[in-house]
Amino acid sequence: MKRHLTFWLIVAILSLLLTQAFAEHQPIVGLAAPGQKAIEFIGRSDQDANVVIHFGYLTRISDLGEGALFSDPTIRSEATARFTFFSTTEITSRHELGNIITTAAPGKLTIFFNRTPGGNFNDPESFTAGVPIATYTLRYHNTLNVQTENEGIVSGAADLLQQSAQSFTLGGEKRRLGHVGLRQRIEVTGQGTRTQIDPLQAFFLLGGHIINTGR
Repeated sequence: MKRHLTFWLIVAILSLLLTQAFAEHQPIVGLAAPGQKAIEFIGRSDQDANVVIHFGYLTRISDLGEGALFSDPTIRSEATARFTFFSTTEITSRHELGNIITTAAPGKLTIFFNRTPGGNFNDPESFTAGVPIATYTLRYHNTLNVQTENEGIVSGAADLLQQSAQSFTLGGEKRRLGHVGLRQRIEVTGQGTRTQIDPLQAFFLLGGHIINTGR
């Protein structure tokens, strides 16, 4: 009996090691050299009091052909985007000086792979319809340059630390986006619009990129 259990224990350990070895040899995309762009994206942020959600789609991933990012390469929009993202943050710091407002917030970010794309900016949850392939913790710092009573120019940055990386199949080949422990930095710019004063509600249209800061 003891020999039988030992045999199956060895089989289980070998199976785990082989699985890990296979995962480690899957092609990794989005692993640009430190200081180089790994990902480009476009999206929107919706603020309700201190809670801000961020959602959109990836327009470029290093080491992956741009046409592969969309189910129809001739129509490059949220409706055809294979890679989408969704993030929730909560503002913990806010400061004002003249027409400048700065905020900071920790949160989490998830990137999804969509076999059947169908994003819609009128439905934030549609950007979570795919399979999660990468998760991150983050802290962002945002600067709003108020131009009129309810409009402003926004720029922001966030430090990312990757927490998970699940394989996905594209073009018959398994790949992974980044790896656990990867450090990156988001940089964005865009336009902010306040739609309600109390409680504060606003939305931001953003474009940006992610830079690898360390492997």
